[in-house]
Amino acid sequence: MSVSPDTAQSHPGTVAAEKQALYARSALAGYFFLTGALLPVWASRIPAVKDQAGVGADQLGLALLCMGVGAMVTARLGGALLDRCAPRFVIAPAAVAAALCLILPGTARGPQELAAALFVLGTAHSLLNVSVNTHAAVLQRPLGRSLMSSFHAFVSLGACFGALCGMFTAYAGLSPLVAFQSMGVLLALVALLPVGALVRFVPPEPRHPRPDGGAEPRPRLSPHLLLVGALVLAAMLSESAVQDWSALFAQESVGASGTFAASVFAAFTVTMTLGRLMGDRLALWLGRVNLLRSGALLVIGGFAIALGIPWPATVLLGFALVGLGLSCAVPQLFSAAAEIDPRHVGRNLGTVAAIGYLGPLVGAPVIGMLSAQFGVGTGLLLPVLLACGLALGAGVARPRGQSPLG
Repeated sequence: MSVSPDTAQSHPGTVAAEKQALYARSALAGYFFLTGALLPVWASRIPAVKDQAGVGADQLGLALLCMGVGAMVTARLGGALLDRCAPRFVIAPAAVAAALCLILPGTARGPQELAAALFVLGTAHSLLNVSVNTHAAVLQRPLGRSLMSSFHAFVSLGACFGALCGMFTAYAGLSPLVAFQSMGVLLALVALLPVGALVRFVPPEPRHPRPDGGAEPRPRLSPHLLLVGALVLAAMLSESAVQDWSALFAQESVGASGTFAASVFAAFTVTMTLGRLMGDRLALWLGRVNLLRSGALLVIGGFAIALGIPWPATVLLGFALVGLGLSCAVPQLFSAAAEIDPRHVGRNLGTVAAIGYLGPLVGAPVIGMLSAQFGVGTGLLLPVLLACGLALGAGVARPRGQSPLG
């Protein structure tokens, strides 16, 4: 790992600065892991919470919508807040708050209580998500290379850990409240461990003075930023579509058993994690635009295999390719958003994250309606169309200093 001249000037002693940067990077990876672990703990116990709260499927859907709304609003407002206070000071409190908010759904005894609990959980988790991504964008600046995909690999690893913990609590017969209390307190305590290493390293400030020497203009939503947000929406909708519908498609198309149907989503998750672990090196080798475009083409090919050749092996292979193709999309698009204006990294990342959260909210009912009328395979054509848009629009993610549409 090398340290830029700016970093060396900001931190006397290059060796000491390098060690602090390494510690900060490791600490931030831990917080990305926590970000991924929290929601799967809740999601794995949704059936038990639904029964405990006495809500129907429609009321559960509205409660989940409240969670998404809380996440969207917080991403937009929280991102702007992070431009005024260093995200490294926000991450640990946000992680502790999100972990403790995990307890709230376990206390719900009615639809209103569940909706309120999920709104608060979505708000706290969104603040953590935007904070870690903003700091990752700031941390990778002095290194001069991408770190975002490898950080997001820890989100995937955390998600696997959270899902396994949720399964264990269900197998052990723990009530949702006891399960959420034990996991929430545990994750909150873990969130306090790396805080020292995170806050000690101070990344250098961006040096982009105004050429006219005037005051900084009021930040605005540029078309470039909105286009990046639209691509994030496409990627997040596609990820959620596979998460929600891949197992059902396997059962509907090839009559798969429950175990095989679950393995389809597992294959998607494993290849997504592997792709993110390799993503930063691939970005250096191929370039961000080529990586996004080739990934989108891989998604299209994976869906073509899974939907067009409905055999067990091809369905498994197809969704594995989809996971590999989608793995680097959100991390690389977040990096692109952070580069649009280094003075407003938090605001820009919060904006594209808020737009991205619309994807699962819109995609779930649209795919559900298409699936009810024409089958799950037809519903999954929506992410195929969005992958085509991702391939065509990948040029907007071109690194700073080059034409964004070139």
